[in-house]
Amino acid sequence: MSSMTRSVTVHRPLPATEAVLACPDEVMAVIADLGRTARVEDTGGDAEHWEVFILLGTMYVGGRVRIEEAGDGVLAWHSESGFHHRARFEAVADGDDTLIRLHVDFRIDGVFTGWLAATLVQGYIGRFADAVLESLRHRIEYGVAGR
Repeated sequence: MSSMTRSVTVHRPLPATEAVLACPDEVMAVIADLGRTARVEDTGGDAEHWEVFILLGTMYVGGRVRIEEAGDGVLAWHSESGFHHRARFEAVADGDDTLIRLHVDFRIDGVFTGWLAATLVQGYIGRFADAVLESLRHRIEYGVAGR
């Protein structure tokens, strides 16, 4: 399993950032600006299912995910079909500002070819993660303007 972590500083207090991360619709709207997302099924309680596809180069990679946790400054999901991965957005106080961390674990099957593909894909996922975090930062600091 490969993993990567990225972070961005948001110049807003922690409660403002936590409010955005607590709402899967808000985060998925940002991801949809750079890929594709759609709510599939609401299973009641805190569990939701989404189709999440991210643009890696010239192709979309993704599948169905289940939101595991949404609230208290955390949004986390794991894949149930398609591209095998876990993602976790987390907001932590950083003085008067907030730090949003995005951690992604992913798996590509295969021995040598899986390792090679994972190495190549990790760069794409890292750039996608940076773009999502910057878009979230902008959305939290300046609102939804421009959408």
